[in-house]
Amino acid sequence: MKLTSRILLAIGIVLISGILSSNIILKKQYDAIDKSDVYWTYDKILQQPFKHLNIIGGNETNIFYEPSAKPSVRVLKEWVRYHGGEVKAAIRNDTLFLDFDYKPANNYEKFWMQKITPVRIFSPELLSVTGNNTHFEMQQLKQKTVTVNMSGKSKFEVESLVPDMDSINITQRDSTSVVFEMSPDYRKKDKDTGKNATTIIHLKHGGTFTSIKSPQQNAFDETMSINAVTANIKDYSILDIGHAQIEKLKANLADRSAIVLSGDALKKFANSVDKKQ
Repeated sequence: MKLTSRILLAIGIVLISGILSSNIILKKQYDAIDKSDVYWTYDKILQQPFKHLNIIGGNETNIFYEPSAKPSVRVLKEWVRYHGGEVKAAIRNDTLFLDFDYKPANNYEKFWMQKITPVRIFSPELLSVTGNNTHFEMQQLKQKTVTVNMSGKSKFEVESLVPDMDSINITQRDSTSVVFEMSPDYRKKDKDTGKNATTIIHLKHGGTFTSIKSPQQNAFDETMSINAVTANIKDYSILDIGHAQIEKLKANLADRSAIVLSGDALKKFANSVDKKQ
């Protein structure tokens, strides 16, 4: 065999061996993934219990919270691997402190960050959130009370699975937006919704024809009620609880601040003001 043939053969063997080795490594990594975990594309950086959150930064992206039996803080693998993503997370007492000091390298990365969720937070409950210059969202919330303190240029949103909350305590300043609404995963529970509907048509030359409609999908119900709302809103901040019926409302608003209320809540609030006057 010629020398060149031997060299080509050796190179071919090395390439094939490399491909096989890579496939074996990738298979082992894939087999190690928990297929039941819908967030397997995230790495866990913290798994200690906490009940409160103090978060700084992240108002150019999305940071989500979901209730879960086991607490954890997770970061998107793609963000860490290809964009040098990093957050600082620590537990002190029963509070999670999260520092999101990442800055996009260019306009493309800035646009990409606006579309993804680089950080996800999980715990059995989250009783209070303090945030500065952040964009934070609580999804599929099952608890009936929460305390929120937002500052800087921040956006905070609650998507609740509980249509009747006990109390919410809101403090806002600077340029912040806080929204409470029902989760899109909540569906209206109606005894008549979903039943088969039967239509009987009488034919012209006698006889009948029966048509059975398929069950209707439960409709999304945005209605919610809150027993007590305490709001202290300053500067250019806005609180939106416009889909909620409110039993007790205690609001302190600055001249440039705003609050969005339902018609029912607005009538109660106006009547209480008239009685005081």
